[in-house]
Amino acid sequence: MENTADRAIAIVAVGALLPDAPSAAVFWQNVLNKRYSISETPANRWSIAHYYDPDPKVPDKTYSKIGGWVRDFQFDWKRFRLPPKVAGSMDEGQQWAVTVAADVLADYGYPQRPLDTERTATIIGTAMGGELHYQSNTRIVFPEYANALTSVAEFQALPVATRQAILANWHGQIDALIPPITEDSMPGELPNIVSGRVANMLNLRGPNFITDAACASSFAAVEAAVEMLTEYKVDAVIAGGVDRNMGIGSFVKFCKIGALSATGTRPFGDGADGFVMGEGAGLFLLKRLEDAERDGDTIYAVIRGVGGASDGKGKGITAPNPVGQQLAIARAWENAGLDPATATMVEAHGTSTRVGDVVEVESLATIFGEAKRGSIGLGSAKSNIGHLKAGAGAAGMLKATMALHHKILPPTLNANPANPNINFSQTPFTLLHEARHWEKNNGTPRRCGVSAYGFGGTNFHIVLEEHVPGMLAQERKQFAVGDK
Repeated sequence: MENTADRAIAIVAVGALLPDAPSAAVFWQNVLNKRYSISETPANRWSIAHYYDPDPKVPDKTYSKIGGWVRDFQFDWKRFRLPPKVAGSMDEGQQWAVTVAADVLADYGYPQRPLDTERTATIIGTAMGGELHYQSNTRIVFPEYANALTSVAEFQALPVATRQAILANWHGQIDALIPPITEDSMPGELPNIVSGRVANMLNLRGPNFITDAACASSFAAVEAAVEMLTEYKVDAVIAGGVDRNMGIGSFVKFCKIGALSATGTRPFGDGADGFVMGEGAGLFLLKRLEDAERDGDTIYAVIRGVGGASDGKGKGITAPNPVGQQLAIARAWENAGLDPATATMVEAHGTSTRVGDVVEVESLATIFGEAKRGSIGLGSAKSNIGHLKAGAGAAGMLKATMALHHKILPPTLNANPANPNINFSQTPFTLLHEARHWEKNNGTPRRCGVSAYGFGGTNFHIVLEEHVPGMLAQERKQFAVGDK
């Protein structure tokens, strides 16, 4: 195997805003406490009475009314010295990104600890940005609805003055419900401004951009960050994912393809019948490992490799193809220069869909098959907080990072009994129902793989390893001696 020590990347700070978790530390404690953060749609999001119907065949209705919700968030505009008018025009997804990014820098110790903000990039996975742009579009296209009404015979039969009053008052009601489009609200709703807002408000001058790989967006961001760091284009990157898209449109559209569960999230568990949507943000500060060790940083975990692949042709654009998953996993471990059989944990994508979970375990078993039966703990953060879509990978990566940092194999929920269509006894995997100390495997550093697969056939996998001070410097020496 080649020397991959020089491209090891350190995770030196973490931050999160997730269901029932205003911070990364609280999220980790929730995982250990087996907290289930799925509940009915809050009244201030969308009306269950208007949009819910248990019959999946009813047009334009959702048969699911549950999700993993971020509640009681209040954006602290004073913390960022931002005019309240501007703050109020920002989609909550942007507010979350800025808040969590600031928490990440605080976790790192900045500004007390030095960080070259001239060479700090911001790369954030987000697929749809948020909900404000959908709402503002409704305001803009009001004439279409008005024209449709005026063509109705019964409306035309009304006196002219009555018709004019109805249209004017109706327009007024819509305008009152949806904020006006201004120089503040227009950038406040754009997906690309999620990363731009972080760079702007935290004064980071490295490149900023978003990545959209659907449910694998967070890992597309991490891969881009790793590449920029290993090529010395930047010295630090805030990377991860943000998803604040739980509008009724998302619910109805996912229900119309039968993807959502009406009952709950149970990755790899018996009765898995679809995913439960969640929302939130998870961000990390990444540096080259050699720099982090030199600077005396707290190192939560080390990224050893990243791999990606597409499904290519398959049964359909939304059907998982095991070939694409296997390629992504194999490429990540090849990129790391490590044997997948040395892993002792996998944080799976684990959507809780009937077909998806079975296909994923089969794909994992193909790559990790040389490992001893039952030697790799398997789980998914989606069992706690649902599927964060563009933020899903960030939640899984945070869970795995904290597990390595604390040397604890975390539990997964609702997988006992297991999915009867998966024969775990014939795989290297064992479902983690309870937290336990993470033992080392014959002196090998604790390692795990983390997967994120995107709607439309895009797959990513990341190899994480615990930080053992000086270990990779020793690895470099061994390769140098071997070269002689």
